[in-house]
Amino acid sequence: MAHVKAHEVEAYLAKPDQRHTVVLIYGPDTGLVSERADLIAQNSGVDLSDPFSYIKMDGDTLSATSAVVEEAHTVSMFGGKRLIRFRPGSMRNAAEAIKPLEAAPPEDALVVIAAGDLQKTAPLRKLVEKMGNGIALPCYQDEARALDTVIDQELQANKLTMDRGTREHLKNFLGGDRLASRGEVQKLCLYCMGRDQITREDIDAVVGDVAASAIDDIVDAACTGDLQTLESDFARFVGLGSPPFLLLSAALRHFQMLHNLRTRHEAGGGAVKSLVDGARPPIYFKRKNAVLQTLMKWDGRALLAASNRLSDAIRDSRLNAELELPIVRSCLTAIALMARQRNR
Repeated sequence: MAHVKAHEVEAYLAKPDQRHTVVLIYGPDTGLVSERADLIAQNSGVDLSDPFSYIKMDGDTLSATSAVVEEAHTVSMFGGKRLIRFRPGSMRNAAEAIKPLEAAPPEDALVVIAAGDLQKTAPLRKLVEKMGNGIALPCYQDEARALDTVIDQELQANKLTMDRGTREHLKNFLGGDRLASRGEVQKLCLYCMGRDQITREDIDAVVGDVAASAIDDIVDAACTGDLQTLESDFARFVGLGSPPFLLLSAALRHFQMLHNLRTRHEAGGGAVKSLVDGARPPIYFKRKNAVLQTLMKWDGRALLAASNRLSDAIRDSRLNAELELPIVRSCLTAIALMARQRNR
């Protein structure tokens, strides 16, 4: 059975098995899934700037189940390896789309599937795990050791240090998503550029000096489709000099929580209100109405789509720092418009 445990994934990525031509990356941490899919793409040897060699496909494309197989078996116009990367909208469609690759593996192509959280019985996961040419890589939310790895990597890259107490203080503001956590540490390192050590005061100035209630209000406005509140609170938040990327990080953590609750409800785990009342960590009472409204209007697939959009925006804002503000505003506005459509 071709799968590895979560703690073994980093080692596999450092030395991937070239026999695996179908790679499934899955888990609730969409940021970590995206980051690892990016890493595989970068280390694949494929020219990512060549649209004929690097093919991206989404859930809509998978309505034609032969599309992935055709791309995997297409010979590159100028020779060389090809990379087909797709993010499925339906796990059932995704399994059907790649099933022919079990009997006829691609010879000069690598298929990378970036999916959400999958149970052991999920058709897509079961199919890839039994493929002789496939591998399934689980990605779970950052825990203490994973956060330390992210912090160590960024400190080393920027030639900075911090003591143990400062590190623990920083970790209070991280977690929930790999890209969001890395982005916040990168922002902190940029703030401390030219120095040797990071202090607690630096963390409070860059990461902690934001009113949590203001962030919550903006995220809730996006979730419920309140465009007027979103625009006014967003302008006020940015006008005070607060880092816009914190909004995406908070929104992604919130949608991951919502997706978890909605998935439990759809699986027969209880009424929505009961799940919200019993959520751990507890949901602040001022947010419960917004959370209930969102969960009643959004299904699991829509919540996952919003999480993916947020993850993409976090990545794009990190790669295009000068466009961070419009990327954040556009993403939150798009989610608010999705909410308004669902409210109708």
